[in-house]
Amino acid sequence: MRHKHLIVPVSVLMILLVSVAATASIVIPAADKAKENAKAPENSPVIDERWGLERVDFIHYARPENPGKGQKAATCYKLLGVKWKTLPVSYVINPSNPYNMSEGFVTGAVSASAETWDAATSAELFNDAYSVDYSADYGVQNFVNALAFGDYPDSGVIAVTSVWYTPVGKRIVEFDMLFNTRFAWGDATANPAVMDLQNIATHELGHAAGLDDIYSTSCSAVTMYGYSSYGEMSKRTLEQPDVTGLQRMYGP
Repeated sequence: MRHKHLIVPVSVLMILLVSVAATASIVIPAADKAKENAKAPENSPVIDERWGLERVDFIHYARPENPGKGQKAATCYKLLGVKWKTLPVSYVINPSNPYNMSEGFVTGAVSASAETWDAATSAELFNDAYSVDYSADYGVQNFVNALAFGDYPDSGVIAVTSVWYTPVGKRIVEFDMLFNTRFAWGDATANPAVMDLQNIATHELGHAAGLDDIYSTSCSAVTMYGYSSYGEMSKRTLEQPDVTGLQRMYGP
């Protein structure tokens, strides 16, 4: 389902700050509202008046028993309307996790996910030379693209990707990614009872590149379909709509 979200202008910053002060900084929607709340503008405030940045959060839910058909999609991809203007994009991985996944496994899964997107465009989108930093945190706006594991306080949320961008020029300047440790993570080819790290990382890196979620069941095979489940590996590879959307932004 195409979920429309308002962008909060800087001119209403004071109103927004009053609203944010009255509520939690991130309001976690119920799992059955994922289609409406996966990208929630009220939870994505202007975060720095000096830079004029805005933030949008993508909340990736576990697939419900009956996800519904969603709104029919004509293309099976959706652009955010913002993208990177300077390439390649560097990123930092914090591989610390409670599931005994080695540093090599975590970095290998994430870098393989990044290369999956790189292979679909002639642009060098993600830098091959990533960094490892055990102190890197999700959600800190510091112009460092950080991927980390952590406890997100909703057992239905698999992962969250936050994207910061400039309203003027529509330029992405940072993304952060959190893999929720309330799920068991690993390699689903060896253990189908885990959430496959490469599968989810590939989907989340699509957001980092500038792609939105898709919720139409007619598009459920695409990488940017907004639900996932234990043992799923289909998002490790891209479908043609994913590639088409990426190439509309960065070229063939």
